[in-house]
Order: sequence, then structure tokens, then C-alpha cells
Amino acid sequence: MNPARQAVILEPYKVGVREVTLADPGPNQILLAAEYSGISAGTELAVYTGTHQWLQDPTMPDWKFPFRSGYSAAGRVLKVGNEFPGGFQEGDRVSFPGNHASAELFTVGHERCRVWKMPDNLSFENAAVAVIARYGFGASIRVGLTLGRSCAVLGQGIIGQFALRCAIAAGMSPVVGIDSVPMRRAAALKAGADHVIDPSAGDAKAQLAKYLNAKGAEVVIDATGVPGAIPTAMGLACDAGQVVVVGSPRGKANEVNFYDDLHRRYIEVTGAHGNMLFEPAHTRLAGAWDIDKAQYWLLRAIASGRLSLAGLNTHTIAPEQLGDAYEGLLKDKDNYLGVVMKWV
Repeated sequence: MNPARQAVILEPYKVGVREVTLADPGPNQILLAAEYSGISAGTELAVYTGTHQWLQDPTMPDWKFPFRSGYSAAGRVLKVGNEFPGGFQEGDRVSFPGNHASAELFTVGHERCRVWKMPDNLSFENAAVAVIARYGFGASIRVGLTLGRSCAVLGQGIIGQFALRCAIAAGMSPVVGIDSVPMRRAAALKAGADHVIDPSAGDAKAQLAKYLNAKGAEVVIDATGVPGAIPTAMGLACDAGQVVVVGSPRGKANEVNFYDDLHRRYIEVTGAHGNMLFEPAHTRLAGAWDIDKAQYWLLRAIASGRLSLAGLNTHTIAPEQLGDAYEGLLKDKDNYLGVVMKWV
């Protein structure tokens, strides 16, 4: 038997760390030990505050309290069961969609049973955010042609940061980050953004048009998680521009002028959820991409520095500090951005 610790959201605004015992892996199972896991602020805070829409959905039994949060981790293979695919061996360094836990037992067939070998020169700490990165990366896949296209990213939280950094890695230029929080704008510049805009300092649309010397950006990525920001994102796009929604906007948007802001201007508005984008039904849009290819690209890009993590991780915490981190991400946006949890 294998002892493990799990950081759990017990109820709204209350977290804890519990001790469990995991069995040895059977056929088609693998036991993984985490060195670090990364916090995905949007999803995890929605559960922490009790506002996530799936908490009230009776058809989603996994989305109930106590809730095991987190979906991005890096560590080593502890044990491999018979017939588990991929040729993994004990000690392999891997990235995986793990909860905040010291160890995970994955079974083939479960939606989260995905394991990716890490490049030798990639640290566990940096690899811990690779799965989270996919939810920003999807925008660069969704738009098709990227090289040389102007891009504005609305919202510079963790998903927006990855959307911006992946846009840079994909060759979009110039790339502009938009956020009212100074620290987030500074992080975007550290990552290589060409320009940043503070929407609280004046009309963001006018500021963007002045910087680009154009009516708007060819690609606008909305990463705010706020449905009401979608009309704003549409207004930031040039005529015939593309607007891509990443992250998870929860709720309904009002005041959308479909004639003047969408139809008449030939704007394209699309979603780019980090999982559905790579499903078979979307191969016409995503080309040869699938989740495995996306994750291996992200791991290599982080390892090589092509995908910059500069200025991203502001805190490294112990499992017992998860509640403090959630409170910081909620209430202290001037200091909290990327948070990773250290397990060993």
C-alpha cells in the first residue's frame, strides 16, 4: 500500500489536507508521485467560493464537496501495472493532469489518465503548470494562421498569461496584454509582450487602436472569464478579425450587438476550451493537433525557453497553505499570479 496526501476543498472557503492510502497499480494502471502541482485560479477559485456551475449539477458527481482541486502536476513514476501503455518505467520524469496530491493512481479509460514524459532539461517546478498552459494555448491553435498577426489578450490572469505567451511563441506580432492590475501587466512585459494597456486609464479600444495604428487587432483573445467582457473583446478586433474565448466564462453576456459588432463587421467569435479543442470533431479546425501533441509541444517549448515563464510564478507553497493561496488569488491580485505547490 502507498500512503499519500491530498489537498481538498472541504466546503466553500475551507480547505484541508487529508491522508489516504493508494493501492499498488493493477493491470492498466500507473502510480505517479508529484513533486509540484500548479494552481489554476479560475476553476479552483470558482469551486473554493462555491460558485462553479457544476457544483449544482446532479449529473456531475465528481464536482461535489469535498472536492479534489487541481489538474496540473509533474513528478515521477512510482509503479507501473501490467499492460499500461506508453513504455513507462519506475523513475520516469513525467507531467500529468494530477490533482493537488502527493501521489495519484491513474487507470486507462479515465478521462484524466494521460501521462507525458518530460524533457531532461525541464524542472518539475516549471513542468507543473504545463497542463494549465494548454487552456491558453488553445487560442493560438484555433485561429489558424498566426505568424505576423497582431494580437490583443484581454485579461492577464494565469490563463491570459499563457494565451499571451503562446501567441508570442506562435509568431504573432505585435502582442498586447490588457489588464488593470499593474503586476500582471509587468509580468506580460517580462514574457515579451510588445505593449500593455491599463483599461482603467482610459478607453482600451482607443489605446489599442493608437498603438497598432489600426482599427483593432487581427486576433483578440478573451481570457477574463467574465461573459460581459465578450462584447468588449469584439470591439477590440479589427474588421474581419477573430475573437477567441479561452478559460471558462461562467454566466451570460448582455448587450451584445450582433448586427453592428459581429455581422456587419464580419467578426468571427469562437470558443477554445483546452479539452474540446483537440477532440476528433474539431480536427478540421485544429489540424493534426491532439492533446498529446499539444502537451509535448508545451513541455518542449517551456524547456527550451520558447514559451517564457518569466514573471509568472509568484508563490511556491506547502499543501497546508492552499487556503492562504486561494485567499491571495482572490483578494491580493497585486501580489499573487502563478502559484505552485511543492510536495517533496
